[in-house]
Parts: sequence; C-alpha cells; structure tokens
Amino acid sequence: MKILHSSDWHLGRVLNEKSLIEDQAHGIAEILKIIREQRPDIVLLAGDVYDRFVPSAEALALAEHFIEETVLVEKIPVLLIGGNHDGRKRLSHYSSLLNRSGLYVVGELQKDITPIVLQDQWGDIAFWPVPYIKPAEYLSLMQRPFNSEYTYHAMYADIIADIQTKMDPSQRNVFVTHSLVLSGVEEMANIDDSVRPLQLGGIDYVDAALFSDFDYVALGHLHRPQKVGKETVRYAGSLLKYSFSEHLQKKSITLVTLEEKGQVALDSVDFQPLRDLRILEGYLEDLLKKKNNEDGDEDYLKIILSDEKRQLNPMERLRQIYPNVMELTYREREKQVFTKSHRDIKESLERPDKLFQKFYEQVHGVPLNREEGLEVAEIFKSLESGEV
Repeated sequence: MKILHSSDWHLGRVLNEKSLIEDQAHGIAEILKIIREQRPDIVLLAGDVYDRFVPSAEALALAEHFIEETVLVEKIPVLLIGGNHDGRKRLSHYSSLLNRSGLYVVGELQKDITPIVLQDQWGDIAFWPVPYIKPAEYLSLMQRPFNSEYTYHAMYADIIADIQTKMDPSQRNVFVTHSLVLSGVEEMANIDDSVRPLQLGGIDYVDAALFSDFDYVALGHLHRPQKVGKETVRYAGSLLKYSFSEHLQKKSITLVTLEEKGQVALDSVDFQPLRDLRILEGYLEDLLKKKNNEDGDEDYLKIILSDEKRQLNPMERLRQIYPNVMELTYREREKQVFTKSHRDIKESLERPDKLFQKFYEQVHGVPLNREEGLEVAEIFKSLESGEV
C-alpha cells in the first residue's frame, strides 16, 4: 500500500499582513499533481489543515477543492485529523461529503478509538487517528480527575496502551497524530520558531520510543520534514515556509510504501513554491545596484543590512526592486537576537526555575522577590533529585 503523508497546511495564514492564499493554492496544486502521478492508496493529513479555528471562506474553498479532487475525482481516500490550529469541532464542515466513500475526518479524539481499516494483497492495514488533544482535555474525556502533573507523554502512553488492547500486532498498524514528538529533549533546540509551544512555561513532549509497535507514525506539528528517532516515525513538514527560521528548508511530502509486515520504504517528493521565502544579506547600496536573484524578485524576503549606520528609508528603497520585502534588520541587531534566543533555549533546558520566574513575571506583571526566587529554585532542585 502506498501512503501520501502531509500536514501543517495552515490554510488562511497571513505573514506580515500578506495573505498567502495564492501561494497555498499553488502548493495544493503541486500536491494534487504528485497524487495524480504517484497514485497513492490513501492520503494522510496529520493536522493543522487550517491556520485558525474559524477559517476564511478562501481557506475553506481551497481545502474543499483538494478533497473533491482527491476523493471524488481521483477516488483516493483521505484521512484528516484535527491539529492545534484547527477548529476541531468545525472539521465537520465536510459533512456533505462524508456520506460518500473515501473521506475520514477525525476532528476530536473519541473515547473509544477505532481504526480506519484498508486492505491490500498482504491483508489489513489499521490507521489509528489521534487528533491534537491536551492532557487536561483527555482526562475530562476519560472522566478522570484533573491532575496538573499529567504530561503529554503520560497521556500518549495511556492512549497507546488502550490501542494496544485492540490492535493486531501481526498486522500492519499506522499511527496518525498531531503533537510534539522528540527522541530526546536536546532536539528542542532545533525546533523552528513558527511552532507554538504545546505547554506554556515548560517543555512537554512525547518520547518517540512509545511508538515502537507501529509500522509507521505519521506526525504533524513541526514544520521541518524529519525523522524522529527512527525512519518510520516522521514529520512530513509544512506546506510552505511560514517563518524566516524555515528559510533553508525544502518543503515536501512523504511517500510511504507498506508491503508485507516489516517491509517499509520511504521517499520524499519536493515541490517548488510559487514564491520562495529567503534571507538576503549585504550593504544597502549593493542590494540596490544588482538583484540577488533575477528569477526571485517576487520572493518573500528578510533583508539583513551590513551597514553599520542606519540608512535613510531602506525599506521603501528596497521595495522598488524587491516588492515583497517583509522584514528588515541590521546585522549587529540580528547577532544580538540570535545570541539571546540560543541563550534562552539553553537556560530553559538547564534552569527550569529561571523559566518559571520569567513565566510568573509575564502573568503577574511583577517579578518574584529574592526569597520567593530562592524558594522556587529549591523546589526545582528537590524535584530533580526526587526528594518530593
């Protein structure tokens, strides 16, 4: 069975006050082209199809066009799950199509998780859909008491334990979800800044080791295409570059071929955006004299000026040549921001008590006093040593 795995389309996204719907329509057309060429047996959309809980009319129309072309015209099933950006209850927008075969929409996690089962020459393949859900929501769904210490990892351990009571391990099983999955907390430093934290004030993630019983794990949430721990646990990545932290990434979809049990082949298919998102660096006069890329003048750009002195109306002058300049900064300022960002990440990993103090100040508007700060540090020290 051939599977096409995609995610994080964020239809309706606006970048620096610029609607990306035209760029997204081009990206969807590229995916449809790949679908017609590759003829997958199913398409998996692992969450964040939309960028907002209440999508724009243009975003709804674009998603519906994709569904109609894939499910009704090409006769290829689509499994779509809710992400943290989606209005998970609103994914029932497709109810008029759900009566026709081939579209499976799982916007919200159900108490009794049931698989979508397809067949090929080697037998059944069970697709287990687990849309985005917060630990507190899961406890409520399962009618369990609230527990502030209940983590994403613990929640997924419970979800997978429940699935394991129902699944046949001798058959092929595919897990589809939208969450932050890592093979170690050190990977946190490599996450691009377009992804919003799943837990404010701390790092909460799911360890990829939980998914060892599944033949393939189709992930959504992180925007860079990547494996997590092993090749068969993968993020397909986003439809477009949605942040300048992603400017070096190549966007793609993942093709998965499941043969008999234990036989999995993976391939990535890149597609070209209508407009790229790039960073240009140099002196203002040099950038004005010659274009960096004759074919990329319409690209979305961040300009980093090497000039030591502030220049007169640099944005206005640059836009006469590069109409889609979205951000402008100076090299020295960029170095300061980069250094602070990495320092903050390092501190978050090494000093969670400091991260808590920053969170407290953001919420209450005043910092902890010296005695309170020392008490917080002592609590975190006790937690690390296992004394509490």
